[in-house]
Amino acid sequence: MNRNKIRFFAVVAIILLMILVLMIYAVSNSAFNFKGNTLKQKSKTGLGYVRTGRTEFKAPDVFFLGNFTANMATNDPAGKFVVVEIRLKMSDKDMAQELKDKNIRLRDAVIDEMSLKRFSEVATEKGKLAMKENIRERLNGIVQEGQIEEVYFTKFIIQ
Repeated sequence: MNRNKIRFFAVVAIILLMILVLMIYAVSNSAFNFKGNTLKQKSKTGLGYVRTGRTEFKAPDVFFLGNFTANMATNDPAGKFVVVEIRLKMSDKDMAQELKDKNIRLRDAVIDEMSLKRFSEVATEKGKLAMKENIRERLNGIVQEGQIEEVYFTKFIIQ
């Protein structure tokens, strides 16, 4: 073999080795968690990075009612449906059991209220506050032990 062929094969081998090393490095430092096949998302907070994820807020007087998707009023061409995640602030933490027992009625009342709204009504801060108040009044009409003091939207999407 002549020297040019040896040099060519040596250069190709070095390039292939470098590509292999880069691929191994990229896979080992990627955001994939191969055990659970889910992504590890990181967000910048403060001076460093912390892993983000669903952090559950465990306040004794806040009740997670659930995620809601409802069609908006049909005579508004701008928006078709609204997606909301709702938490309720209870006047008494002992209300949680009643809210669990009446969950279906509460969810129905929320969906009814949301489906009455048009995009133009809930697109503003004032409209969202009005919808929260209407939901609070409807839910207080259902519960008997204590009162719902606040309705919190922890997710709000209109499409």
